[in-house]
Amino acid sequence: MPLLQVLSSKPRTGKTTVAVALAQGLAGAGSRVQLLRIGDSEAARADAETFATLGFAAVPAPVKRADAKPAPGHLAVVELDGADEPLDAPAVVVVRGGPGPEDEALGERLGQRLLGTVATVVPPGDVEAVARSLTNAGLRPLAILPEDFRLAAPLVEDLRHALAADVLYEGENLRMPVEHLLVAPVYTDGAKLHFRRFPGTRAVLTPSYKTDLILAAIEAEAAAVVITGGHQPSPYVIDRAQGEPVTLLLAQHQTPAAVAALSDVWTKGAFSGDSKVEAVRELLSGRIDWANLLKKIQ
Repeated sequence: MPLLQVLSSKPRTGKTTVAVALAQGLAGAGSRVQLLRIGDSEAARADAETFATLGFAAVPAPVKRADAKPAPGHLAVVELDGADEPLDAPAVVVVRGGPGPEDEALGERLGQRLLGTVATVVPPGDVEAVARSLTNAGLRPLAILPEDFRLAAPLVEDLRHALAADVLYEGENLRMPVEHLLVAPVYTDGAKLHFRRFPGTRAVLTPSYKTDLILAAIEAEAAAVVITGGHQPSPYVIDRAQGEPVTLLLAQHQTPAAVAALSDVWTKGAFSGDSKVEAVRELLSGRIDWANLLKKIQ
């Protein structure tokens, strides 16, 4: 059975997002799809874990290049690390924004193996210009994905890493995307209503001495509460978190410094979670002729 490789000229282009989207679309077109991740990096291991949570025949660990083969009766969508040597198989190239010289060079190296290019994180006003740039570079535009805050959402774990924070209580949701980062208000009155104004998953930053605000964030079902200032909160906070789907993080930063430390975390978030799967499905809806793409792969 056939194999489709997803690759790019550099990391952080959105290959995992595109690989999941392609697998989802091809499965919807009637194929039995397997998602594979080549590589031995931490990112490769995290991607493979993400693949294993999807409703496809995914392999829960990275595979070696020599083992990048579909299971009997399956079509394999294989993601490579950025700048890896391409496989001898049909390929989709992923570029972030518009193409650069390195993307054009990759397209030339692939030759007839290149089925098309997917551009990610494209400002809505630049869609037509990016499509022209891809065409002029010989990169055969397959789809242009506009910016979407749901796909940029960092994981709870990304917040922890960016702040070098300690985990005071893990709500088993470190791999959950955080769509909104909120700074707790000064007063408790109306805090829960304020937190719930933002749909989707939320992380709340608040100092350790604001016990009532921490409890309000927990009761408002925040995915994470970042306790700033480096001081342990009231023991009652840990007790209240027991059994709740919230992760409590303790950061040494004061709140303004914590916000600054998280300023670029949205550019580095990993692909994980049902909300991102649904977001990319919506973005690709009607943009790709799946039957035609499957015919080209085969």
